[in-house]
Amino acid sequence: MPDTYKTETNNNYSVLIARNFIAILLTVIVVSATVAVAIIAINKGDKLEGVDFIAKTLLPLWGTWIGMILAFYFSRENFEAASKSYQNIIRNLSPDEKMASIKVVDVMIPFERIVFLSYPADKDKKIMDDILKDGRFKAYNRYAVFDANNTVFKMIHRSMFDRFIAEQVSTGKTREDINKLVLEDILNTDIPEIKSTLENSYQLINKNATLLDAKRAMEEKKECLDVFVTENGKKDEQVIGLITNNLILEKIKC
Repeated sequence: MPDTYKTETNNNYSVLIARNFIAILLTVIVVSATVAVAIIAINKGDKLEGVDFIAKTLLPLWGTWIGMILAFYFSRENFEAASKSYQNIIRNLSPDEKMASIKVVDVMIPFERIVFLSYPADKDKKIMDDILKDGRFKAYNRYAVFDANNTVFKMIHRSMFDRFIAEQVSTGKTREDINKLVLEDILNTDIPEIKSTLENSYQLINKNATLLDAKRAMEEKKECLDVFVTENGKKDEQVIGLITNNLILEKIKC
């Protein structure tokens, strides 16, 4: 950490020296050129006309140039100071304070990137061959199920599929029987633990909510690891984004 800080400090110092050198050099060039033009103008013609030329043309030009340099450097320094101050404040915030400052729409997985199954269109897809082997879900190991209107129907995690299959095996189902299991089978299961998890696996929040709102909504249900974002947080509204437990943990660590 000290070496990194020292390197960053040296880099900032080098940039500052280079910037100041360029500013001074350009200022000297402009002032020198202005004086040279003024001397030529006075010596070549009427002195009063030369002074008038300097007063009306060169001095305003010189003043504008200096003003631009001052404005650039002072505004830049003020912006950098404000930016560093903001970053320091963010770093010193508690996890809850940090999450309260983050809008879900800024960090959510947008609808366009959510990989999902459709119900009832995909209800007859085989769990073993068509769903668990579908590479599109590999990155998340969670299977959102939306209806035809892209509203939430269910959220199923890979672990839930594994538990469902294990339960089937424990009841004496053969490998052939397991291979025949389809999405509809797990959605209509009467196994209490899996049924409860399916009913409480997600929450809904509106698009104006913060990441802290998403975390608190998730904590209301023991089995909940996902929060879907809709216009007003209602079940009959189209999904516009997804907040996962992993995403919340990632943002807390930042």
